[in-house]
Amino acid sequence: MISTSKLYKALDGDLVIALADDDGDGSPDSGVLEAALAAAEEEVRSAVARAGYQPADALPALLEDVAVTTAIERLFERRREMLPGPWRERAERARTLLRSIGDGVVPLSEVARSTPLVSSTPDIVDEPPLHRRSTMRGL
Repeated sequence: MISTSKLYKALDGDLVIALADDDGDGSPDSGVLEAALAAAEEEVRSAVARAGYQPADALPALLEDVAVTTAIERLFERRREMLPGPWRERAERARTLLRSIGDGVVPLSEVARSTPLVSSTPDIVDEPPLHRRSTMRGL
């Protein structure tokens, strides 16, 4: 299972909390982040299995980042919020890669050597926050 710390590395912490805090207590609700990551990881493992590969316990770094990107997309969708531009583009690239792997176009050996999609620093920190916990209540 992919650690929730990867979400915090990919997104600003306040945004992660806002996306997963339904009860307004200032912290992610129990299981929300884990469920998004688990569903995203299952989607990645399914694409790997469709290509005829036996999914390993640990995913290559690029596929782990694809799962994080997909989990972020799921968190925005559960809030019925638009995925910010850079993340929308990243999610489209991730889905294209998963389709290519599942269709056998991109071999897993090539994926294992590829550079991850998600940087170790949040992408959405220089811009003013689009979403705040106070404006996301009741969604």
